Amino acid sequence: MRHDDTVAKGMRGVKAVVATDDWVAVVADNWWRANQALKTVKIDWDGGKAASVDDASIKAFLRTGLDATDVPVARKDGDVAAAFAGAAKIVEAEYWAPFLNHVTLEPQTATARITADGVEVWVGTQNGETAIAAASEASGVPLDRTIVHKMHAGGGFGRRGLFNEYTKQAIALAQKFPGTPVRLQWSREEDMVQGRYRPVSLVRQRAALDADGRWIGWQVRQAEPSLAAGVLPQFLKDGIDQVGTRVFSDMPYAVPNYALEYAMRNTHVLLGPWRAVAHTHNPFFRECFIDELAHAVGKDPVAFRRPLLANKPKDLAVLDAVAKAVGWGTPAPQGLHRGIAVSDSYGSYSAAAVEIAVKDGTVIEVKRVIVALDPGHVVHPDAVKAQIESGAVWALSAAMLEEINIQGGAVVQRNFSDYPVLALAQTPKVESILMPSGGFWGGVGEPPMAAIGPALGNAIFAATGKRVRTLPLKHAGFSYA
Repeated sequence: MRHDDTVAKGMRGVKAVVATDDWVAVVADNWWRANQALKTVKIDWDGGKAASVDDASIKAFLRTGLDATDVPVARKDGDVAAAFAGAAKIVEAEYWAPFLNHVTLEPQTATARITADGVEVWVGTQNGETAIAAASEASGVPLDRTIVHKMHAGGGFGRRGLFNEYTKQAIALAQKFPGTPVRLQWSREEDMVQGRYRPVSLVRQRAALDADGRWIGWQVRQAEPSLAAGVLPQFLKDGIDQVGTRVFSDMPYAVPNYALEYAMRNTHVLLGPWRAVAHTHNPFFRECFIDELAHAVGKDPVAFRRPLLANKPKDLAVLDAVAKAVGWGTPAPQGLHRGIAVSDSYGSYSAAAVEIAVKDGTVIEVKRVIVALDPGHVVHPDAVKAQIESGAVWALSAAMLEEINIQGGAVVQRNFSDYPVLALAQTPKVESILMPSGGFWGGVGEPPMAAIGPALGNAIFAATGKRVRTLPLKHAGFSYA
């Protein structure tokens, strides 16, 4: 990396330009001046081999995982080959989800001060232990002389959990100004292009159905970069990402012959836990595919699921609850269309029903979202409802609007102008059904999201007859009212 900071150094208020092998920062007497000066620094980045990578090449790379012959098996029940050999009907589909950014309300920021006594850092963090370890490592100051003040995070969603590059950068800058606090603040554009993204994923599913429409065989192959391989090695076992395979590895449906295969295909794009992690896109893949199967055999999607969940009473209970609440089995009001899905996650059980209207065949307006949640125990009902409501906004935004694209090895998006998120005016009515059955403690922040995206996808099919298998849904020609 080469840079020319001649102009920046002569600008008003600039104290220093600090360059490393990986980044360049401008220190000034206020953030605005620092950011304006930084824009004048001419940087010649060396992208290396990654400079030729784009969305198409990443998808082609993942496709090699779908066609490979040496893929680890994450779960195997029964005899899948025999089920397909004797099937009366086979249904096959591929699903795709893109990289996603956390888009925290507050871009990454940290303040550091280094004195003879030690190091102090002020940072919004989801993990004080990793923050203090990063500060100590970056400064070379022992932990017993390192202090981290945990500030309000300004949005976390996983982005401020494991990654502390901004903390280390603040330390590096503070070392240039001993005794003086230095506040590092990324711009929105920097935050967008230097995220730690939810993994992209390509999944092929095949189902074997017998002459009576019973589901007798299921083969799932996931091809994706591994989050565990990069940041959560404790969840990587025998080449299988134990986080990335959730929803499929622990699926509750009583399909007698089942195989889950995992093809790890790591790219240079940096990954990070994104709210609910695999429980954002994997439920979309699974529950929309199950909706496909129900229609393939001419059965109602709820009626198709119920016997398959007969031995999973908690999953069945939340499914029945949202079906009853939305009036499933009775005609929807004129102009409205419904979709439904179920997915347990993080120790809790949830299901969702979504009611939509469609204008001109392409403009989607979500009118109503119903989420049933069984987290075992509920201590503060209003807090749980708030998590469900925020999860609904998060899930709808991701399913309908959000994606990170790669071109020339770099992120394309720069700000909310090209990475839109759900607006207040687009937010539907959200109804919460709390069903604490007791005996266990499950999560409430992430589980509500899981079933909403697929319920929306299934509602779109009910409304238009168009099966959407690629996220975000705008790629199928739909827009969001």
